[in-house]
Amino acid sequence: MPVHAQEEATEAEVVEAIVVTGSRIARPGLESAMPVSVTVMDEGFALGHVSAIETLKLDPAIGIGQDLASDVRGWDAGISAVNLRNLGTNRSLTLIDGQRRVSSSARSSAVDIGMIPAGMIDRVEVVSGGAAAIYGADAVTGAVNIITKRSIEGLHFSATGGVAERGDADKFLASLSTGGRFADDRGTFAIGGTYSSTSPLIYTDRFDSQDWVTYRANPANTGINDGIPDRVIAYHTRQLYFDYVPTYWLGGQRWMIEGDSIRTSNCDITYTPGQYAVCDGGDGRNLSDRDEKRIGMKSVALMGRADYDLADNLKLDAHVSYARQRTDGTYNYWRDDSRTTYFSGPVPGSRGASARLDNPWLPDALRDVMVANNLTSLYIDRAYGNFPEREVDHDRESTTFGPSLSGKLTDTLQWQAFWQYGRTKDNVTEANVPWKSHWIAARDAIADPVTGQAICRDAVARALGCVPFNIFGTEPATPEQIKWAMADRHELRINTQQIYGANITGELFPLPHGNASMAVGVEHREETLKTRDDPLALAGELVYGAGPTEHPELDASFRVTEAYGELIVPVVRDLPFAKRLEIEGAYRYSDYSTVGSTNAWKAGTFWSPLNGISFRGVRSRSVRTPNFGELYEAKVETLTGAYTDACSAALYYASDRRAANCAALGILTPVANSTGVGPVVVTGGNPDLEPETSNSLTVGVVLQPQFLHGFDLTLDYWDIDIENVITQFSYATLIQLCVDAPTIENPYCARVTRDPVSHLATRVESNQLNASRLYARGIDIGASYTRLLGPGRINISFKGSNLIEMVTETTPGIREGDIMRDGEWQNPRFRGTLRTEYEIDRFNVALTTRYISSAAFDLNVDSDEAYPRNRVPAKIYNDLSVQVDLWDNYEVGIGVENLFDVMPTYMPTIYQDNTVYGIVGRYFYATVRATF
Repeated sequence: MPVHAQEEATEAEVVEAIVVTGSRIARPGLESAMPVSVTVMDEGFALGHVSAIETLKLDPAIGIGQDLASDVRGWDAGISAVNLRNLGTNRSLTLIDGQRRVSSSARSSAVDIGMIPAGMIDRVEVVSGGAAAIYGADAVTGAVNIITKRSIEGLHFSATGGVAERGDADKFLASLSTGGRFADDRGTFAIGGTYSSTSPLIYTDRFDSQDWVTYRANPANTGINDGIPDRVIAYHTRQLYFDYVPTYWLGGQRWMIEGDSIRTSNCDITYTPGQYAVCDGGDGRNLSDRDEKRIGMKSVALMGRADYDLADNLKLDAHVSYARQRTDGTYNYWRDDSRTTYFSGPVPGSRGASARLDNPWLPDALRDVMVANNLTSLYIDRAYGNFPEREVDHDRESTTFGPSLSGKLTDTLQWQAFWQYGRTKDNVTEANVPWKSHWIAARDAIADPVTGQAICRDAVARALGCVPFNIFGTEPATPEQIKWAMADRHELRINTQQIYGANITGELFPLPHGNASMAVGVEHREETLKTRDDPLALAGELVYGAGPTEHPELDASFRVTEAYGELIVPVVRDLPFAKRLEIEGAYRYSDYSTVGSTNAWKAGTFWSPLNGISFRGVRSRSVRTPNFGELYEAKVETLTGAYTDACSAALYYASDRRAANCAALGILTPVANSTGVGPVVVTGGNPDLEPETSNSLTVGVVLQPQFLHGFDLTLDYWDIDIENVITQFSYATLIQLCVDAPTIENPYCARVTRDPVSHLATRVESNQLNASRLYARGIDIGASYTRLLGPGRINISFKGSNLIEMVTETTPGIREGDIMRDGEWQNPRFRGTLRTEYEIDRFNVALTTRYISSAAFDLNVDSDEAYPRNRVPAKIYNDLSVQVDLWDNYEVGIGVENLFDVMPTYMPTIYQDNTVYGIVGRYFYATVRATF
């Protein structure tokens, strides 16, 4: 807010405490035993943000989470879900005005905060540490409470739009809201809506299609600590067998068909030799060339609320919200080859296309090769870049509404009764999927004996209208060929949630040093999830090996009834070394239809010995119950492609123990991953799962020195220890855990089946289980300072988080299975955001500086030789914004995000990361606001 709006305020009056709801009992955030971080949405608007998740990322306590950049192809692509401490979106509870919301996820309880109109969000409160006793299950790492605007006067309009310096990655947001009073001031209303759009970002928007930076096994490596790096960097990774032109393997050589000519397909440097060669430079293709680094989305969100005093002691509240999002995701071009992985499944036919001598499109040069080698057929390997790119589009709708009644029991106690219903619907379209039987029929062409034109060999397919295509061609497919050979997969996913309950809050009774405050309540919640798949997918026509994955249909529900209580007791006040001392506690009992009863509690204290200094601490126990997918996902068997075995040359010598265990499995020398076919992986839910339990501790200090008016500092240590963690290890992790345990007599080896001759893994059981322990601890720092400076005012705020430890124990008690994450690039040791703002009259300029400390690429290595480069340098980003009040009711602004165009370090994985570091680059934007 420009200074002219504050001219009559004294310096001491400028800093106004914001009442936060870190518990059911409202109080100022700096007087709460549980640390609460507040993010004001207006700050995000000034930075050109078009969503709440963008603004929340300024808080270092927020991890990667789920947004348009982090999940572009998964079940829940397009939703914005918060990930506190980077310990999982399923362990962070999201609330809207203190109330749960219906999930937008196809499997979990994740809430899409993108469904809330950004223009109606006042602030977001992040409650650190276990908060299940306050808000219920899932608040294992804390809770995020989005506070919406309840009081609006007049008509408010705001808009922001921008574009990256490179001319892409544009975003736009427009918001309109209004409110007022009615019925002789007995009622108030507020209503608002937001439209936003975000353009997609493709790999080739930032990188040359020839560039794909990866780590490859070093052929010169002879073992651990031999002075030779285990891996080397390939800057132009290529795979010869997935070229956009047809290729084939013959005589120990890969060949390319270019029109009517044939030549060898070659590597500049070969790292994986043989039929499925991987190279650095040369022919072939970069499989990442069409990867989407940010999906595109268009969204409309509306929200309204009203309250009305039915009587002097009775108020009726009602709220309603509706949102619709459409995301457009790409999924690369279809490709296949001679491996049995491709098109495997219940519908007959597998592997890629074959060249046959009676194919009328067979190039003469290839016919000569086949005749010379006495071949009647020859597998053709390629990517079909001449057919439409596969897409995954989501069309989501969310509706939530509910009334509440509230009033006073006494002068100090208030009651509330409420009901809420929410529903989300996701219509998913996976477009341009090869229709298995149609595709297989269309690629096998013969000449019509009468006309000589190409027709499908299969007579049954011909009768159905089969349209053949040229497997040797690169010209665009015709609409008729596309219509026959491809289909769109349609899925429907519906979540519902119904909540009703009642509570009593307020001051319970007086004590010598203040009033005891309490909150008690009961709640009942019912949730359902229904998913339906396309009949063609269920029949195996649109789901098969190396193609779209099976999505088992679910029709699941659960019910839970809960009772909770919270009490804050002032012990002493205004005594020597006890300016204020409070203790608090909370307890919640829950009875689930799925897992039975659970208990959560917390105990805390707030002690201020002197004016300007306070100490706080909370100990809590929280729970997370398994979600629908973890419980009920049907078992699915998937044939995988190429993988790197833990007993292969790249990993065999990572430790003496691994080498010994590989040998104990009968693998005396490293296996060769030359077949390009991985194991059958069995995944699925587990109805016998138990809840996760978490023990959390936060201890901190709050400094507000009287000699430095306008300054406050918070330091909070946090420790979260989650046991009985529900997890589903990847098949590669299970294979590695098998050989990293003290012996091969362990539960992980029992899940891996190997071929007795090649010793490669052929089957891996990887369903959900309660297996591991996850713990993390760190220190959060918060500071703010405001004062008059010259003709204006300077405001400085800082949020930082130092990660001390983050470990996943895959097998508690076996140290070799520990996965260290503290200090890795996705979990850097320190992250901080500094905002420096100067206001003078109608002018405001702000600089937001974000710091990410240096990090390891991979912490879980047994030798310094694991990578030629295993450190990611620190990054500093600066965002500059300028805002000017043209008149009392109009404001315009301009800004630059990533002022110095800082890009990720050019090394494998990191260089294309758009979650931690970002590849958008310098971004220019403008804002406008008006009030009528």
